[in-house]
Amino acid sequence: MEKKSKIVSIIMSVIMSAVMGILAAFLVRYSATEQQLSAMPPAPVMYILNTVESITVGVLLVLILPLGKWGRGLAAKANAVPPSFKFTLLNCLPVSVISAIVVSAIVCFINVVQAHSKIPADVAPPLMAMYFGSWIKLLIPSIFISYILSVIISPIVVQAVGLGGPGAGSEEGKQ
Repeated sequence: MEKKSKIVSIIMSVIMSAVMGILAAFLVRYSATEQQLSAMPPAPVMYILNTVESITVGVLLVLILPLGKWGRGLAAKANAVPPSFKFTLLNCLPVSVISAIVVSAIVCFINVVQAHSKIPADVAPPLMAMYFGSWIKLLIPSIFISYILSVIISPIVVQAVGLGGPGAGSEEGKQ
């Protein structure tokens, strides 16, 4: 069961991170000035790079931190049992919020460093001010979309991997 749970976490991370990578690229390009756009890679390249960076960071995150276990623990504290909607809502909180914060922070930092390096030093804003301004714009949408997406797709992924359904909590369902 622990192996299947890890598989669910990895699949969820790939899906959520891909969406967050695309969203980040879209939001950054959408609000960028002509000067900022000139320091960025072309749109298709930026979308691909953001998606790959996001997925890499997201998968590493779920391999390092027991986000799935934290979600199940949070649900258990609230007496929520799978496959109830209450369980799904609570179980998705740690994975979606922590992933959104960490993935958006790291991917945004990578992109800002790259863009900052292309701006002439005499007109470049301070790196951390540029980073924080960009990241804060991404943070709320990333958390919101990550949580909604997680709530929608987690029951599907859990069912596909074989963790959900009748008997999932019994000894028969663990085999």
